[in-house]
Amino acid sequence: MLKSCYKSGCDMKIGFGMLLIFGATLGLGVRFNIPRNCILVSSLIASLSHGFVAILKEFGASTAESAFVGAFLVAMSSEILARVMKVPSPVLSIPGVIPLVPGSLAYRAVMHMVREEEVLGIGVGVNVLLVAVGIASGLLLASAISRRWLKPVFLGRQDILTAEDATRVRNDAAL
Repeated sequence: MLKSCYKSGCDMKIGFGMLLIFGATLGLGVRFNIPRNCILVSSLIASLSHGFVAILKEFGASTAESAFVGAFLVAMSSEILARVMKVPSPVLSIPGVIPLVPGSLAYRAVMHMVREEEVLGIGVGVNVLLVAVGIASGLLLASAISRRWLKPVFLGRQDILTAEDATRVRNDAAL
C-alpha cells in the first residue's frame, strides 16, 4: 500500500497539505491574537497533526478514526508544550483543532438535503457527527491524561487562603 502511495505522488499531496495547514493556522493565530511566541508552535502542531491524519487515511483509517487521532495528537502536544512555554494549552490547541473540523462534509450533507437526496444527506451527516465526536473524544482523552500524569503549570496565587486555612486562622484568632 505504501509503495503505491509513493508511486502515485500522495507524499507530495500530504506535504503540500501540511504546508497549506501551516499557513492557514498561522493566519488563525494572527486573527485570534495569539502571543507571538506561540503562533509558530501552534501552526507546527496543526500541520504535523494534519500530516499524520492524511497518512492514517492512506492506510485505510476512516475519517472519524483519523480525526480522533489527530485531535488527540493536537491536544497532547499542546498540553506538553503549554507546560514548557508556560501558556494555557487552549492557546496552542484551538488553532490546531480548527483544520480538523469537517466543514466541507457538513456543507455536502446540507446540499444533499436541499436537493432532496435525503439518504445521502443523512449518511454524510452521520459521518460529520462521527468526526465531531472523534475530535471531542480525542481532546477529552488528552486532557484527562495530561491532568492525571503531567505536572500542572498554573498552581494559582500563593497568597489566597484555602477554606481549611481560613478556618484555622479563624480558630486561632478566637483563642
